[in-house]
This record gives sequence, C-alpha cells and structure tokens, in this order.
Amino acid sequence: MLNLYKTKKILNQNSELIESICASYHLPSAYLKTILRMELPEINVFDRIADALVAFNWGRYTLFGTFDMQRHTHNPLRKIDSSTGYGQIFAQVAIEAILFAQSQDIPVFLGIPGKLLPFNPNDLKRIWTRLHYDKVFNLSCAALNIIHAAFEMTGRIDFESYNESEIKMTLSRYNGNAQAISSYGEKAYLYYLEYSGDFGTEVQNI
Repeated sequence: MLNLYKTKKILNQNSELIESICASYHLPSAYLKTILRMELPEINVFDRIADALVAFNWGRYTLFGTFDMQRHTHNPLRKIDSSTGYGQIFAQVAIEAILFAQSQDIPVFLGIPGKLLPFNPNDLKRIWTRLHYDKVFNLSCAALNIIHAAFEMTGRIDFESYNESEIKMTLSRYNGNAQAISSYGEKAYLYYLEYSGDFGTEVQNI
C-alpha cells in the first residue's frame, strides 16, 4: 500500500495536470483530488497482481485472437479487467463514463475513434491498456466517472449546487454500485472539505 507521504507526493506532482483535466470538464478539482486521496493509499500487491493477470490475458488475446467472454468473466486467472492506475478505475466503468459523457454532449478529449461498445473485447482491451499505461487518460476517465456518478445519484450535473448529502452520494458511487451514502463517502467527504477549502485544518490520515 502507498503510504501517506507517497500519496501526497503524487498529488503534488500532478496538481497542475489534475487542475487542467478538471477545468476541461468543468469539474471542481476537489472531487478528483478527493478520489485520488482515497484510492491511492489502498493500492497494494493484490492490485498489482490483478493488473499483471489482465495484461497477460490481453497479451494472449493479441497473440491468439480467441475470446470467450463468459470464460474470462468467471475464471479469476483469466481476468480481463481490473481497477487500475491512479484513479483505480475498471475499463468497463471507464467505457460507461465515456458513453455517458458523449450522450450528454460533454467533450471527452480522449482521442477515441468511433463509438465504444460495452463488453466488446477490442474496446475493453484498448481502454484498459490506456488506463493502465496512460496517466492522463486514467485521470480523465476518473473525472468523467465522477460526473457520471454525480448524475446517477442526483439526476443532474451541477456541482456548485450539490448539498452535503449529494456530495457524499457522488463520492460513494465512485467506489462501487452504492445507491446511498457509504462509509467510503463519509470518509471521502472530509477530504473533499479539505481540498475545497471548507475545512479549517488538514485532515489527518484516517
């Protein structure tokens, strides 16, 4: 797991990039910083093993060109998706976020030719590969996923108008299929207050 020092170092080193990405999507940067502050310390050896398995299986697919979605879905050794990169985001989740953004006429800025298809192996492979190896792409998809989560939980995209419960619900939804405020959302909200400047002192490692 990344310690607090390494987490803060990553956030500091990428602060300009985070601000730039958030500005392009009209997303307050406190949201993306909060998600990174929550996700980065949780990356551990099991995440790296999962990523290695996914990379290996996509390598096999590239070489042999055969694919059985059901087989890959139910066999952990044949994983084809994992939460990866700084935003710890799955390829399928990223695809759904991108498709949602396109449906709302939100410019995606990711250089993706054509329309992505959910559960299409070629699309899963290229999106996971970019999420894993391309930091800008990963953070951009994390931002789009926050926007998608906000819409799912509030029914609108208007970050400046969200109340405390709506912010917590949005943060909760990023972490999974939550339909209500989770412990993740409660904890993340404290970091959100810090990054948005609404909290008097720095939140300690909790």
